[in-house]
Amino acid sequence: MATAQPVLAPRIAPSTPGARPLKAAPRRAPLQVVRPDTRIRTAGAIGTTVLLIIFTTLFVLAAVHAVLVQGQAQIDAINAQNVVLETTVTKARASLAAADSPEGLAAQAAAAGLVESGSLVMLMPVADGALATPTGADPFGSGVDR
Repeated sequence: MATAQPVLAPRIAPSTPGARPLKAAPRRAPLQVVRPDTRIRTAGAIGTTVLLIIFTTLFVLAAVHAVLVQGQAQIDAINAQNVVLETTVTKARASLAAADSPEGLAAQAAAAGLVESGSLVMLMPVADGALATPTGADPFGSGVDR
């Protein structure tokens, strides 16, 4: 047995999917017309300011670099003077060491007219009162008595 089912009419979909109730649009601020040249002038001013800041920064860095180079030149000149003075001091020390050496002392004695003794003489201290008081002229040959 077949039961009869009611025939339904086809449904038509609404024209807007998910129809919602209409809401009031948010109120916007009134718009103003801006001339295009104002934006260009603003961008130009910003660009000029940025370039001026970059140029100033580079100029300051160049000035600082120049000061550093001058300071380094002065340091190099002082170091060169120190090298010359150290060389002079080294030569003076070598000359002093040569003059104070036994060979240097012998050469100075020979230049002064001193001669070596033939034999080694040991000097012994003399007891007090063992020597007589010198009489006569100055033993060193000046001829004037002290």
